[in-house]
Amino acid sequence: MTLALLFCFYLPQASAAPISAPDTANQTVPNRGALYRVSDGRHTMHLFGTIHVGAPDFYPLEPRITRALAAAPTLALELDPQNAGALQTAVQRHGIYPDGQRFEQQLDPALAQRTLAALRRYQLPADRLQNFRPWMLATALTVQEYASSGYRPELAVDNHLADAVRAHGGKVIELESAERQMAIFSRLDAAQQAQFLGDTLDELNDADLKRKLDELVGAWRHADSNGFDQALKEMDDDKSFASRFARHALLDERNPGLADGIAALLAKQDKAVAAIGILHLVGPGSVPALLKKKGLRVEQIY
Repeated sequence: MTLALLFCFYLPQASAAPISAPDTANQTVPNRGALYRVSDGRHTMHLFGTIHVGAPDFYPLEPRITRALAAAPTLALELDPQNAGALQTAVQRHGIYPDGQRFEQQLDPALAQRTLAALRRYQLPADRLQNFRPWMLATALTVQEYASSGYRPELAVDNHLADAVRAHGGKVIELESAERQMAIFSRLDAAQQAQFLGDTLDELNDADLKRKLDELVGAWRHADSNGFDQALKEMDDDKSFASRFARHALLDERNPGLADGIAALLAKQDKAVAAIGILHLVGPGSVPALLKKKGLRVEQIY
């Protein structure tokens, strides 16, 4: 289930222009994502589940997270949206073919033609993407599918949170690095990358694609824990190579490092906020579960 990629793997964009949010003066702002309170007995922090795309009507967020952001001296994200140089370097190293190689030359002819057809369908310029490795093509196509449904990378929740904390002089730190994230995909050999791309194309051609995408985003929109559990179950039930890779390499393997970084921040500072992709907060091996195993008090607010 590669649609879930943007709930656990972050491709940062340039910070968005100020968002014109709906007038909520006389409305109740709904809960979004998931919010936890984590304490070690001395310090307390909030942990928020994000989605790595956005829409104008996602904002403003509900008062408990906005108050936490306003008081936060530090926001910890998977990656800092403003650290574009590091991302560009990592993408160049891990996502781009060297020496002018082209994906049409590297892929099986049938897969290359399927890829070109998908690029045309999503109005992506094939000539400009010819040096993308297969996993990068798969990611670009997935992002474009979200964009075609109105969910824009430049309005990603991470960007909004970072802007809110920087607005009052707080700092943003990274729990990971672009190099570490992109290097995960370099573990895939050429055949595995081609399989990842092929599986993604299969999902993008699914007749139920729009419904599945709306259900995924809808779970975040409505802080629907059952919806997140279902998304993780579908990843487990999907035996495609791409889904198994996303489940194990992009979630299970990264959760311990994310938990370690959050616990270290909590030990040093009070009132910080950490925000990571929502699927990192789901299941028995989730970041909240790992924080509990460290002896921390973890309370789910919604």
